[in-house]
Amino acid sequence: MTTPSDARCRIPDALFKTLLGAGVLAVITFLYPGELSNQISAAEPLSQKDEFAQWLQEPHTGLVDGRSLRLALQIAAAHQTQPSRHINVWVDRRVNPDSPVSPGNLGPTRYASLCKIAASAGCVCYPLDNCVVIGRPAWVAELSRQVYSQADDAAPNRHATRGPAGNRIDLQWPDLTTPNEALEMIRGHMDDRRADLPATNTFPHDLWPETLLRDISPQLALHLIAGQFLDVRKADENDAPFARTYQFAAAQDALKSIQNIDPNLRFDVSGGRLRLQATPAAHQAFCRQMLSIPRGDSPADQPVPAGANALEILKQNERVFSLEVTDKPAGALIQALVAQLGLQCQFDPAATPQLEKRVSLSAVDQTLWQLVRLITDQASLKIEAAGDKLRVSATN
Repeated sequence: MTTPSDARCRIPDALFKTLLGAGVLAVITFLYPGELSNQISAAEPLSQKDEFAQWLQEPHTGLVDGRSLRLALQIAAAHQTQPSRHINVWVDRRVNPDSPVSPGNLGPTRYASLCKIAASAGCVCYPLDNCVVIGRPAWVAELSRQVYSQADDAAPNRHATRGPAGNRIDLQWPDLTTPNEALEMIRGHMDDRRADLPATNTFPHDLWPETLLRDISPQLALHLIAGQFLDVRKADENDAPFARTYQFAAAQDALKSIQNIDPNLRFDVSGGRLRLQATPAAHQAFCRQMLSIPRGDSPADQPVPAGANALEILKQNERVFSLEVTDKPAGALIQALVAQLGLQCQFDPAATPQLEKRVSLSAVDQTLWQLVRLITDQASLKIEAAGDKLRVSATN
């Protein structure tokens, strides 16, 4: 996950405004309308056939309460068993990545989890090519328009935003990297287009955290870096529409729900592709609806064994969860987890001290039974079958 933040090296407001007015806006103006915009003028449609969209639609479940935004996003973005399926995430530098978030239950997909985590921080999500940007609504809206306002992604067989496979790069920099140093790293991958880049030392001094962007085009990387310094103070422009092409089954059905967000949206369908011109909020809602549909069969849908009691159902379910909680009562946490399977707990009144014990856990891709055991071990509790309920009592 990438979270550019000025928390560790703050620029005085007066100096920052001077730098922003004198130089940064000029850099952004240089980057977007000229050669770079031409290079993205035929962006690929966001399609269910695309590998990145399939990763976003992978089933995902979890529970996050009281953890930092940075850590919560990592839970959904990182793939524990297949690191190559890492989801690129780029966060607005004006959002504090260390602020605690409590989105509650995550899922049903990795993208849905990212959206819920973002919403709990007062932010929104939107996929720009193969990177999910997260930030203030006005910032995400403006960055999306900058990338797609001149796009003609309806044109077939042209791949300008991501570029041909040979032009994509894995971009990585260490902790405390400055924006200008990141720019130089991109420059190293664009030897044939060095004249298209702004001069060194054009961005304000800032320190960014360790970053990994996989399989990303240098052009999109430039948009992301420059986008951190966009001026989004004109709130009345947040609803300005832009056009983008999508390719999803039942895409037209989703239009009915987003027309409440943008009654003036326009679209046309050709060759199984939906070209949508709408406000940023409508595009975000469309993607949220399409990418919240899980791909394939989820273990959560496995049949319940005939005659199985509540404990057997809990133990045999193979659904995996990620859990990030801080200082929460054990009993309430156990109930929240087993409720994912429609189960209820029967708490022994004599175990009230143990049930009220505060626990903190960080676990990724564990079954519900494994997570419950982690909690009961911390709180000196045990679980037994009680017909269609789970009886929770003290171990002694």
